[in-house]
Amino acid sequence: MKKQYKQTFFIVLVVTLLLSYVALFGFHLMGPKYKLYGAGDMRFGIDIRGGVDATFAPKDLGRSPTLEELEAARSIIETRLDQQLILDRDVTVDNENGFIFVRFPWKTGEANFNPDEAISELGSMAHLTFRDPDGEIVLEGKHVDETSWAMDQETLGRYLVRLKLLPEGRALFAEATRRLVGQEISIYMDDMLISSPTVRQAIDSNECVISDIATAKEATTLSNQINSGALPFSLITQNYSLISPSLGANALEVMVTAGIIAFAVICVALICLYRISGVVASIALLLQMAGQLIMLTWPQLTVTLPGIAGIILSIGMGVDANIIISERIREELRAGKPIPAAVRAGFQRAFSSVFDGNITVLIVAVIMLVFGSGAMLSFAYTLLFGIIMNFVAGVLATRLMMFSLIQYPGIRKLELFLSKKSLAKTVVKVRPFFEKRKVYAVISGAIIVVGIIMVFVNGVHLDIQFKGGSIVKYNMSETIELNSDDAANIAENAIPGTLITAQITTDYVTQEKKLVLNMAGDKALTNEELTSITDALQETYPEQSFELSESNTVSPFFGKKFLQNGIIAIALSAVLIIAYVWISFRKIHGLSAGAMALLSLFHDLLVVFFAFVIFQIPIGDSFIAVALTILGYSINDTIVIYDRIRENTLANKYGTVEELVNTSISQSFTRSLYTNLAVFLSVFLICIFAVGNGLDSVRSFAIPMAIGTISGCYSTVCIAGPAWTMWQKHKNRKKLGS
Repeated sequence: MKKQYKQTFFIVLVVTLLLSYVALFGFHLMGPKYKLYGAGDMRFGIDIRGGVDATFAPKDLGRSPTLEELEAARSIIETRLDQQLILDRDVTVDNENGFIFVRFPWKTGEANFNPDEAISELGSMAHLTFRDPDGEIVLEGKHVDETSWAMDQETLGRYLVRLKLLPEGRALFAEATRRLVGQEISIYMDDMLISSPTVRQAIDSNECVISDIATAKEATTLSNQINSGALPFSLITQNYSLISPSLGANALEVMVTAGIIAFAVICVALICLYRISGVVASIALLLQMAGQLIMLTWPQLTVTLPGIAGIILSIGMGVDANIIISERIREELRAGKPIPAAVRAGFQRAFSSVFDGNITVLIVAVIMLVFGSGAMLSFAYTLLFGIIMNFVAGVLATRLMMFSLIQYPGIRKLELFLSKKSLAKTVVKVRPFFEKRKVYAVISGAIIVVGIIMVFVNGVHLDIQFKGGSIVKYNMSETIELNSDDAANIAENAIPGTLITAQITTDYVTQEKKLVLNMAGDKALTNEELTSITDALQETYPEQSFELSESNTVSPFFGKKFLQNGIIAIALSAVLIIAYVWISFRKIHGLSAGAMALLSLFHDLLVVFFAFVIFQIPIGDSFIAVALTILGYSINDTIVIYDRIRENTLANKYGTVEELVNTSISQSFTRSLYTNLAVFLSVFLICIFAVGNGLDSVRSFAIPMAIGTISGCYSTVCIAGPAWTMWQKHKNRKKLGS
């Protein structure tokens, strides 16, 4: 080997340390203008950093807006927030009063906490119109689907803006351009003229172009203005308040501390188990974390609860990739191969498992990017970045470092890769997984029965995000320290059976504080209920003078479109996963393999759902985060088992399908156990720290995640493999019968 190849390990190590430094602390290049953000500059969600609570109302509409118009406006505002990568937010409507409520977190580096500047992120709230020379409206913003800008390929140094029209807009624009050839169509934001392009020819197409724009900045501005003007009417800000963080900096410190401890414990465990391979794996995990933090921080993606779930899933997959590689190298060493040959063969045999597992999870991430919004989009971005870094760090960097190290004679020693006791285990103990299928069926059946019973006993509690409800605001006379979680508990005790969360807001102009209660429910609160809450608060805090400021009945934060897109995303992900498994595992009857993988996924999602029911945790964005994460873990776990079955099938070593599956699962069992233990440890530590610090929202995420992790391991080993075996035996019997 070349000498410089031997030094690759140290090059990768230095690059990892440099990237880790930049990821944690950022980097200033030629002053603050070229600053690279570090982890401390992340854009955190409302719970951790606080933010803005704004109320918008139609401007000069002259009538009450319809629910359809309000929902359309909400959808457009959510789209703008997505485009700004502001993924922790609530956007809802009060149909009775015609209000739109928007909550979103502060930008990184915000020092003045000026809501006017924060709201400017949403863009203009004006009404976009296209008018003929007589001032008649020929097209409105609601008829424009989207816009983009680009360099004009036909005219050097000029730019253009492309408009994509909706079907109704195409018909209106075709009629207008036919009669206005050679004349101008003026574009207005309310009464402000922003552009007056000349019609060169009639346009009967879904797309049109505004050309001859002088600079890229002008093209970008015009494109953004048209994009932001698709509202059904102009909006004006009625009022806005500053939201205090409900968890505070302590929550961030707790999560970070738990994460650092979990990462350190995982690295120590990897080194103790796999020695040199463990050292390489730990460096690769550090590189993966650094890369993922940079990808989240530099574009200023809002770090949300689902985003944290995506990070945990990505780390788990990184651990998994390194464990698979290390276990494969061990197998080759036990087979008597010299270390260089064992390392080469280990990587070759591990690659298909790592690749297939990541691709199936990548399918979920891409589908969520296409159909997701807000919480789902946050999860999709973090997961996508994690998969990219898993290939870079867990596959490429690990390979480079390992092949570099084994060029040194002092490293080529068996005791640096595995112990004598481990080396002596040349035969894997085969466990009768298929023969115990009835036991597993009874266990799963019992879990499902208990879960269904608890649904009737405890009921299913939907958060205001899914169910809608009421937002009640109280003026506070004193500026005493008031814990929002305590206030929510007092209100819940006053009207039992209602799920309530609370926040403290501060009016930017008057500096008056308000207690804001969010109450899930499908009907407005009665006067008696409001009185009960007020009396309970006043009794607990006698020094306060709680005065009811306003009460609004709102639609769910996760609207109809969110639910529809969520269902479509899950269904399409299932179809594409089956298709991929069908093609990739065609040697072992891929269609049945994909179907059984989905069966185990359904089992895990049920377990997660029952965990929320049993612990009476409201179904909201935390449920989405946990469900998507366990889906990713479970399918990745199952793919590894299928990969071993495929390998053993091609080797043609086993006579019956039962022997094949039992042996394949037994060979992969250690890897499944270690990977899931690593993930469980991370989540368990977060849960312990959350309980110890009274962080209920973090605990309500961590407990179901820990339970789901156990279920994911169980379903892979005890359901997917044995169920696939039963399918194959049934097919074989049918063939013999025919």
